[in-house]
Amino acid sequence: MFSIKRNFYGDETRWFVGTVVNNTPPLGQEGRVKIRINGIHNIYTGEVPERDLPWAQVMVPTTEGGISGIGRTPQMLPGSMAFGIFVDGKSSQIPLILGSLPRIELPTSTQNKPKNTIETFKYDQEKIIDIVLPEIDQDEERVASVAMRRSQSVKFFIENGYTAIQSSALTANLENTSKFVLYVDNSSKQGIAGWPENSNRMLDLLDFSTMFNVKENWKTFSVQLQFVVYELRNNKRKANYKLKSAQTLEDAVEAIAKYYVATPNSVPATTELAERAYEETIAI
Repeated sequence: MFSIKRNFYGDETRWFVGTVVNNTPPLGQEGRVKIRINGIHNIYTGEVPERDLPWAQVMVPTTEGGISGIGRTPQMLPGSMAFGIFVDGKSSQIPLILGSLPRIELPTSTQNKPKNTIETFKYDQEKIIDIVLPEIDQDEERVASVAMRRSQSVKFFIENGYTAIQSSALTANLENTSKFVLYVDNSSKQGIAGWPENSNRMLDLLDFSTMFNVKENWKTFSVQLQFVVYELRNNKRKANYKLKSAQTLEDAVEAIAKYYVATPNSVPATTELAERAYEETIAI
């Protein structure tokens, strides 16, 4: 635990600007938000994953009670830009947010986003990883392929700040929706999340994939996994909030099925898949 070193605070004040990535703190950390601070935390989540980021305290106005059970809690949303100070000065381990800075949200494809703005996607990116597997028709090899992708998916979401339960629920719904098939000719739905063809979400996936200089890379498993995380942090924030608020495997499965993939399959089926993914994960 870091402490303030001087009786008079202010001699070693250090300011920061950062981006809120999570506003659903665990029990005992109510009112805090998780923040990625410019200049301290690398923008690539593969090098500084979300689970390693600090939960920052947030200053509230004096019109609030300021004590437990009285007044309102901060309402900062993921993606908002925060401004604040480190309470412990140069040690820079105890961030305190003083306020937020207005910013322009990343436009969707329906807002005619120019191609030269694609660099703004970088914040939500993992370094590309080789999880590209062949689409195999033979039953035994297909089962092995699905199992491998299931394992890669759970590990990927854990690395991006989700718990084993949340990662298993996400993975189960993706498997239940698509069996991890990346592309199907003449289909109205594409990819591991069943993105509707010619929809805004599908157009966003195509735009998202253009930063990787590989032909038709939107059809790769790694890019589609990263796009799932991107959607949850941006256009599907409600699904992300519901997922991170879930305390049980069943609640997490239902949250993703209802607010993200909207699969018509029954919840018990995906719960079974989630249990399998979870058991495989904790056995590693």
